[in-house]
Amino acid sequence: MFKICIRADGGKNVGMGHIMRCLSLAQTFQRNGYEVCFLSNLDEGIEAVRRENFDVVRLFYVGQEIEGFFYGNPAYLAEEANAIITFLLKRQIDILVIDTYNVSSEYFLQLKPCVKKLVYIDDINKFPYAADIIVNGNITGKYMGYRQYNKQQVLLLGPGYNMIRKEFRNLPARSIREQVAEVMITTGGTDPYHLTSGLLACLLQHEQFQTLRFNVLIGSGFTDNEQLIDLSQNYDNIVLYANSAVVNNSPNILYSEVSAIMLRSDLAISAGGSTLYELAACGTPTLAFVLANNQEFIVQKMEELGYVQSVGWYDRIKDGQVIKVLLNLIHDYEKRKEMSRKGQKLVDGKGTERIVRSIIESIPVNG
Repeated sequence: MFKICIRADGGKNVGMGHIMRCLSLAQTFQRNGYEVCFLSNLDEGIEAVRRENFDVVRLFYVGQEIEGFFYGNPAYLAEEANAIITFLLKRQIDILVIDTYNVSSEYFLQLKPCVKKLVYIDDINKFPYAADIIVNGNITGKYMGYRQYNKQQVLLLGPGYNMIRKEFRNLPARSIREQVAEVMITTGGTDPYHLTSGLLACLLQHEQFQTLRFNVLIGSGFTDNEQLIDLSQNYDNIVLYANSAVVNNSPNILYSEVSAIMLRSDLAISAGGSTLYELAACGTPTLAFVLANNQEFIVQKMEELGYVQSVGWYDRIKDGQVIKVLLNLIHDYEKRKEMSRKGQKLVDGKGTERIVRSIIESIPVNG
């Protein structure tokens, strides 16, 4: 039976999307009887992996923990690759899955000979990756001009390989209410620019939104919880939720699965990225904003194909623009129904099974 190692990070600047999708993949490997462990380097991601009861080993390099994207710092990546190789050989790992933007050609070439299969989970097609298998489960995957590094490389592209979490699988067809009563607000696992409190302050100034209930998801990497708690205490229509240990820190934050919040909300205002696929699976019509470069094409393509309505980059959003777009969608029942119907057809929840099957089948029987 093969042993799998996943290299991924989650934190306040890099977000939690890499960790969350890798956990979904890890759970599928585990359900199929394979042993899975993680290599990670940031507290929030490590805690999330431990909550799901996977073995996770912390990596430290160059004497400190590094947060952010730097796309190929040679000294850092050489040290990381050496540390990973030591771990792979010690644990006798067969399959290495990498989900981080901090990579280089040399990094892949160092790691590739040490495992039976090297898998890279990607969003940006930065350069030709010297991995055995490339996975891009985004709606944009087939439009990004991927070219095989060699003839043996396998490309798994498009929503058929989206690594959506198990709570979003096999959901029933959504019934859209004509009257909007509840709106979800989410920036994902982190909120480095304090957009949640800013959006709430903007919306609460307008009389037409005072009767709406705002279901606010607080991620494990949020740093302004006290401000959000104050808002919820001052406004009865703001309800705070979390699906992590954040709830232990305050009685004002309720525990809930994310899918339950999405299913009860008539609309969502969300950052781009993996959350958009979860909202689509729930059939929740969504206003999407761009929080990072890797989200821009995704939001653009999802709007073009009718899955979301875009309000642009987070730092270019004008209060009036958000209000106008939100009001238009609230009053357009037919558009909300169509967005919901299309969204629930976008992902079928079987992406991780397809990825695991492709990886395992690519290894020779005597490999």
